[in-house]
Amino acid sequence: MVRKNLLFVFLILLVAVSAVSAYQFSPLEQVFQPTGAESQKNYTIVNDSDDQIAIELAVYIRDQDAEGNEIRKKSTSEFRILPTDKIIMQPQSTQIITVKYVGSQTVTVEKSYRLVASQLTYSQGKNQTSQSMFNFLYVYATSLYVVPSESRADVRLATVKAVTGEDGKQLMELSFQNRGNVHQILRELNLTVKDQKGNTVTLTGAEQLPGVDSMNILARKNLKKTIPWPEGIPFDAAGTYTGTIEYTN
Repeated sequence: MVRKNLLFVFLILLVAVSAVSAYQFSPLEQVFQPTGAESQKNYTIVNDSDDQIAIELAVYIRDQDAEGNEIRKKSTSEFRILPTDKIIMQPQSTQIITVKYVGSQTVTVEKSYRLVASQLTYSQGKNQTSQSMFNFLYVYATSLYVVPSESRADVRLATVKAVTGEDGKQLMELSFQNRGNVHQILRELNLTVKDQKGNTVTLTGAEQLPGVDSMNILARKNLKKTIPWPEGIPFDAAGTYTGTIEYTN
């Protein structure tokens, strides 16, 4: 089963393009070793349309900011894409692509990446006047991890605070720490919060923990998230709160 929140599939529709030919790209997540046979993996592209299509492949270093938003930087030297990173596919055809990790062989903290497969407009030699030869259409952004020989995820809830948003709404600010050396997805998250008077509330699921339930925290990252202040526990901006989390590995 594909891990929740490890997959992003983007569809970009260009006004200038009247028809778009779809394609399939898989798998959507791969785990690499820094050396040996598992340092390279195969991917499959299927053009199930009746048109020629153009695909471009690129690997991006994947990072997170303090709020958990994804940051990407193109990786130009850590991977090789074979036979090529730009492919013209015939109608109703299949292409196997090999991605090989050639970066540092010493990996103590998991390295996170996105392998992005972007469909491009392809003129098949026809003249174009109002658009360039290549423009992005369908994009698959898949998860790629290079893992250490010994891995350990250790996500903790560091702090819980009562804060007021810019619009005056009462919010709960949650600070998470991943002290481990691999990423962790907070699946089926249960969050229990207690105030200094002993009042307790337990929150679970995407409705009560929007943006937090099933969140992916990359290795060694500290993230802050805010959720609407829950019922069942008094809001006190000067109060002291503690919390614990449970999730499924």
